[in-house]
Amino acid sequence: MTPDVFVSPHSDDICFSLGAFVRKRRAGILLTVFSNSAYLAPRPGRGPVSSDVATRTRMSEDRAFAAACNLEARFLELGCASFYGKPPFDLAGAGEKAAHTEAPLMQALLALAAAADAAARPWLFCPAGIGGHVDHVATLIVVGRNLDRIKCLYRLAFYEDLYYASDARARSAGLERLSRELPGCSLKRYAYPLGDGGTEKLKLLHFYPSQFEALPQSIERFTPADGSAVTPHEAIWTEDESGPA
Repeated sequence: MTPDVFVSPHSDDICFSLGAFVRKRRAGILLTVFSNSAYLAPRPGRGPVSSDVATRTRMSEDRAFAAACNLEARFLELGCASFYGKPPFDLAGAGEKAAHTEAPLMQALLALAAAADAAARPWLFCPAGIGGHVDHVATLIVVGRNLDRIKCLYRLAFYEDLYYASDARARSAGLERLSRELPGCSLKRYAYPLGDGGTEKLKLLHFYPSQFEALPQSIERFTPADGSAVTPHEAIWTEDESGPA
């Protein structure tokens, strides 16, 4: 079987955005790009933490989630916005960040493709950049710049970034940005209902306690606000006519 590759800007993004989908597929590689972090959610009694502690904590959570979903966890160990003390939603530096990210990310994607079954292109799942986080958008820019090369090696899909896509306005703006970054692409949306009301996805979210002041008890912020009857769900956009099964 040719393994999927799930590109996660930060530890938690694949779980939050595609956790139930990933768990059902039960195989693949979790590639976390900006795994060096300085952010843990504030909690009573928790004082400031070092970037070393934050990074180790978040990578440990990624490994636990990956093990639960039969994924192989890999890390590029680049610094996220918080690691450098920069505002995460200031997109003025997105192009510069993409330039620094491009070589290591593309090297990893090319190596993973080379190791895959040459007879079938694996699926590559990337963030759509919804929410305007500079690390998500920088990742999207890198993929857009190398689109033709990537599409020769992978079947490419873009997932709706959660929790950001649970806000209708943020989702709409993010999808417009996705279209601008991928000129000429005709993307089709595929929605994957959670089915059980999100119980299983909630369990997966709880692999990331460091990112919550209190563990979520509802799936409300982790399903896209698309206005359809297909809720709760997760969603991707792809040019591939069949979409991931």
